Amino acid sequence: MDTATPDTTPPPRRRYGGVLPEERQRLRRAKLIEGAIEVFGTKGFHAATVREVCVAAHLTERYFYESFKTLPQLFLATYAELREQLMALTLAALKKAEPTPLGMLEPGIRVFLEFIRDDPRRGRIMLVDSLAVNDEVAAMSGATARDYSAMMRQHLHMLVPRSRAEEVQLDLLADGMIGLNVLLAARWMQDGFVEPIDRVVATNLLPYQGLLSMVDAQG
Repeated sequence: MDTATPDTTPPPRRRYGGVLPEERQRLRRAKLIEGAIEVFGTKGFHAATVREVCVAAHLTERYFYESFKTLPQLFLATYAELREQLMALTLAALKKAEPTPLGMLEPGIRVFLEFIRDDPRRGRIMLVDSLAVNDEVAAMSGATARDYSAMMRQHLHMLVPRSRAEEVQLDLLADGMIGLNVLLAARWMQDGFVEPIDRVVATNLLPYQGLLSMVDAQG
């Protein structure tokens, strides 16, 4: 009697064109995000449809629902992708920056402005529509602002005069300065990026330079 243990090894996953199914799904998901950047970034989230995103991604609608249940879910993934790209560029710029408060702030601001100028679709998604999709997207937008505030707090204590340190709340100041930078960037975008970027960077830096001049005057 044959008592050999039956082979329970699962059959190998079938490859299509040499690519595993999960890799093909990942690639389709990436295409949908690319399509979303085009549609959300040109028409806006509230004017977009699943069909339009799929057309831009060169995929049928069934592949949309393979990765996402709703358009807000796709918007969240799209925002997260842009956030990751921006953070990577920012960190790379800061590694090369002069290790002083203003030396670190200038490249961080410049990278953000270049990011939206070089592809205005990013600006519409991150600065406009991210505040009006749903609470989950708004929470991620808030988390992005807090990340930048955390980086800024590392330098603000050096820009606030010692005589004023006890009466100033650095967390609120950092959030407010980030809000100022975002509003200036949004206005620049709405005006069609007409102003030279160097002038916009200088405008963004002026409040920080004002703080530093107070520190220098204090000695």
